[in-house]
Amino acid sequence: MQFKEFDAFPKVESGFVKRTGSGGVLTLIVTAILCILVLGEIKDYMSLRNDYKFLVDPLVNHELQINLDITIAMPCDALSIDLQDMASVQLRLSDKLHKIPTHFTLGSSTRSENIRNKPLNVQKLIRAASRSAALEQASKNSNDNFKACKIVGSFEANKLSGNMHVTATGHGYPGAHLDHNVINMTHKIDELSFGALYPSIVNPLDDSFEISDSSFEAFQYFLVVVPTIYEDRSKKQLLTNQYSVSEYRRIFKPDLGVPGLFFKYDFEPLTLMISEESSMSLGHLLVRLAGLVGGYYVTAGMAHKVLSAIFYYFKPEQTSLRRHNV
Repeated sequence: MQFKEFDAFPKVESGFVKRTGSGGVLTLIVTAILCILVLGEIKDYMSLRNDYKFLVDPLVNHELQINLDITIAMPCDALSIDLQDMASVQLRLSDKLHKIPTHFTLGSSTRSENIRNKPLNVQKLIRAASRSAALEQASKNSNDNFKACKIVGSFEANKLSGNMHVTATGHGYPGAHLDHNVINMTHKIDELSFGALYPSIVNPLDDSFEISDSSFEAFQYFLVVVPTIYEDRSKKQLLTNQYSVSEYRRIFKPDLGVPGLFFKYDFEPLTLMISEESSMSLGHLLVRLAGLVGGYYVTAGMAHKVLSAIFYYFKPEQTSLRRHNV
């Protein structure tokens, strides 16, 4: 026995189907709402969420790059930059960084604020980081009217807790004792980061400044550095570091303390991994769409039958007919 034609769905003859204007309007409304719901499901499928998890630091690094861009309201020859880590290794950074005479200005910068206010997009962050450039290094100018110094550059240091400080010559380290009237630790931090330089990543101290109220004032920054891995949905990774910071400032009497900027940093043994993940799989999306379309049409059909029954029950001619029969 062979089937020439098989149809599991019963058909209603067109003569028994009554087309109404209300049914057409309801069909348009149902179709519009259904399209909105389908687009919402597709949008949820396309949107990504960030997953945060901690893991033991998998990298064994003995050295770490530190990037610095600070402007201090003092002449360059009056400043000394040094670093000492917990292994008692001392680095003379005045020879490793560029000291550029400049004017001290507190220009407003909206770059960091705009980046901070935007939601984190791991894929865009990794793409922007690949286009990063080195710190800008201007040429030195011999103009004596410059009253500030721009300290800029990158250097390698041990991946250990340390203290990087910028002090006045002759205060805290050997050298000619600097006149107290020259000391002014008013400063602006444009960049302070750990690891490879990525200008697209904004750190807490970027574009910040402090105005000194005394010649003998110390600004202390306590940083906790956390190794961070960004991973997009294509498994492309960006290895970097981020940090939190606490600030403390202290004014003391002349020659009873060392005026300067002190950056004390520690490293966390854990790594923060931020990865992009889709809210649902493709199979999950198809199941949701099938259930949405089928369920919505069934519900709309039932609603149309109920509304039609109520409409015809309360129709004026039907009411008058019932009264006549009585």
